[in-house]
Amino acid sequence: MPQFSKHLTPYLLFCAIVFSQGAILFGLDTGSFGSLQALPSFLARFGVPAAKGKHVLPATRKSLMNSLPWIGKISGCFLSEPIIERLGFKRTMYTVATIQCVALIIEMSAHVWSQFTIGRILAYLAVGIVENATPSYNSEIAPAEMRGIIGGSIIVFSSLGNLWGAGMSRAYATGLEDKNWMIPTAMQFIPAVLLASLVPFTVESPRWLISKGRREEAQRNLDKLRRPGEVQDGSTAAELDIIENLVQESRTNKEGSWLDLFRGNYLRRTWIAASLFIFEQTNGNQFTQSYSATFYVQEGLGSMSFTYSTLGQVVGLIGAAGGIFIMDLLGRRTAFIGGSAVTAMFLLLAAGLGLKEHKSQSTANFIIASFIIVPATTRISASNCAFLTGAEIGGLKMRKKIMAFGTACDVLAAFLVTFVTPYILPALGVNIGWIFGGVAILCVPWGYLFFPELKGRSLEEVDELFEANLRAWQFSKYQTTGEASTLRALENQDHSPDTSKRPETAEYLEDSGSVKV
Repeated sequence: MPQFSKHLTPYLLFCAIVFSQGAILFGLDTGSFGSLQALPSFLARFGVPAAKGKHVLPATRKSLMNSLPWIGKISGCFLSEPIIERLGFKRTMYTVATIQCVALIIEMSAHVWSQFTIGRILAYLAVGIVENATPSYNSEIAPAEMRGIIGGSIIVFSSLGNLWGAGMSRAYATGLEDKNWMIPTAMQFIPAVLLASLVPFTVESPRWLISKGRREEAQRNLDKLRRPGEVQDGSTAAELDIIENLVQESRTNKEGSWLDLFRGNYLRRTWIAASLFIFEQTNGNQFTQSYSATFYVQEGLGSMSFTYSTLGQVVGLIGAAGGIFIMDLLGRRTAFIGGSAVTAMFLLLAAGLGLKEHKSQSTANFIIASFIIVPATTRISASNCAFLTGAEIGGLKMRKKIMAFGTACDVLAAFLVTFVTPYILPALGVNIGWIFGGVAILCVPWGYLFFPELKGRSLEEVDELFEANLRAWQFSKYQTTGEASTLRALENQDHSPDTSKRPETAEYLEDSGSVKV
């Protein structure tokens, strides 16, 4: 069982938290807009008059306001790889913060729904970039044994943003003045400004610096991230030696191109990452993010709809936080398969009970509780696993490209869900659980047959695992050899205060196929 405390340093945690603030941008937008579009003040500004002096968003307008921003996000996904490669992670985050602030100015000054949507499209451009940069950066700086906690934290921070956004909308659920939709929207300035203010105090990824030939700077940065014992016994220098050797070896085999995503064993990796991101959007997660408040209003719950939506975000946050520990303790496969099974159970039970013509109060309460619980189970399963696996499965050459392609598939799936749902939700109601529950059931056999276990592996070790042509259930027991395996041992070793227990660096480098501990 991993002992997280022996690897975690305050500065490593600080850097991971600062970069993870980027995920709050997306979470805050989706969390607020899911409730925002049901607020009377928002409907009064961007809706059309309806009965009894009320305003509504027509289905087409609602569909476009939810789905068009994904065009910006898919653009950001494909732009992320060249931007990160050229600018590095820190300057990429400055770019994200700037784009987000411009987008919010456009939204706040909007008088028509089309202008507000243009602002969201631009905001989602920033989101597409940050959803690639944050998990990639955190995965690159984290030791292998705790990459699930550090690299997977993007969903925790996204869930914090969801909760923040939903809570703000709950606070302004009854007012008709413009401030009641503008204040929740303006909250998105806070994480953008904090991001730009705190990134200067972080370090650039040592792996990125090595890829640019900046060894001395990479050494200084890795020394800051690791514990003093690892610096003193030369382990950090040994880590960088191995990473540098593997990068050079990779370049002799040519840099990976976008077409390589669909060649050799990279095709398998691309398919796995893309599938995870599609499941992440179609298993009920995107529905609860975008339309939970609308669903509760449709079910006749009135102002309590915003309370239930907020409760769902609280439960989702708990699930996301618990999920990142499950991934490092029990494994990615366990989290995905188990979480998917529980998701399917709640959605299908709710849909089945919804068939009753006359529902008791206890039945109605169970249906509501099921949809409140689903945000937690979807994040434990597909959401956490998609972003973490997407950031690690590509190995040396293709990590950022596979992540970009995976998040692009995420966007397309989310576009489909957000575009279609307004048309089918009025007719289906709680029966929509059959659709998303069916996807969650499919995830269970898919996870067993196709989802490989990468818990505790170094990022560079992934290439050897896939080259061995293993079945998905064989990954966890396979013994790798060579420098990538040595790197994993260096990252995961226990640096005891007793220096006599520390392995000598030379013993690691003398024979890269064996590790003396």
